[in-house]
Amino acid sequence: MRMKIWAAHRWRLALLDLDGTLYQGSQAVPGADAFVERLRISGVQPVFFTNNATRTPQQVADKLGSLGIKAHPEEVCTSAQAAADWLRQHVDPDKGIVYIGMDGVEAALQEAGMRHAHVRSWHPDDFQPGAAVMGLDTSVTYADLAVFCRVVVGLRRFVLTNPDVALPGDGGLQPGNGAFGRLVEAVTGVGPVVTGKPEPYFVDYALRRFGAARDEVVLIGDNPRTDIALGKRCGVHTIRVRTGLGAWVASSEDEADWVVDSVADL
Repeated sequence: MRMKIWAAHRWRLALLDLDGTLYQGSQAVPGADAFVERLRISGVQPVFFTNNATRTPQQVADKLGSLGIKAHPEEVCTSAQAAADWLRQHVDPDKGIVYIGMDGVEAALQEAGMRHAHVRSWHPDDFQPGAAVMGLDTSVTYADLAVFCRVVVGLRRFVLTNPDVALPGDGGLQPGNGAFGRLVEAVTGVGPVVTGKPEPYFVDYALRRFGAARDEVVLIGDNPRTDIALGKRCGVHTIRVRTGLGAWVASSEDEADWVVDSVADL
């Protein structure tokens, strides 16, 4: 299977999902380190392509490194970075960004050179908001959400880094960023602009950033509803792995170009 897939295509870029594909929780998927190294040797640029907006690129690279997977911060592509890219194109530079989120969102806005403040520390006298952006924030409070909703009502739009409603956690599922996004939408009547999987903007951002064409890209992930759906919507090749969520998906539910047990098989 390994040679059949790679011999038939000359991809330049591999968009790699992380949790469930390269690692599961605190454990690397067996063979993930060697797979990433094979990509490099083959001249395929690995891009660590994640909906997780809580971590900075350096933090993502550090986590991968701690699991034995070689990664550089400049190879990391997060939904927070895609959100900052969208905001830079659509927001008046004289206005600021009010956000809910953690290190990943703050760092992306800082890197984009945009004035910003966490909703908890922002005051209307500080600056006029041009946009509101929401990433997962495990310390978010009712007061934070109330202020954020008021900002969204005034703007009539907000950016959601990713729509994942539930995430795996210790002992079971826990609320994801999409759950909080749905709360904001229910309260305000305003739907979000989504910049992460499965929205095409995320792939478009990666293609522009790494200078690749669609036919030069393969997207590899475990989740058919985000990873594979995104690849299909964008017209890039897709490979689903049967690790992570992929272990629970029947073949009839999958529309990936190829299905393999693990990245170790690639």
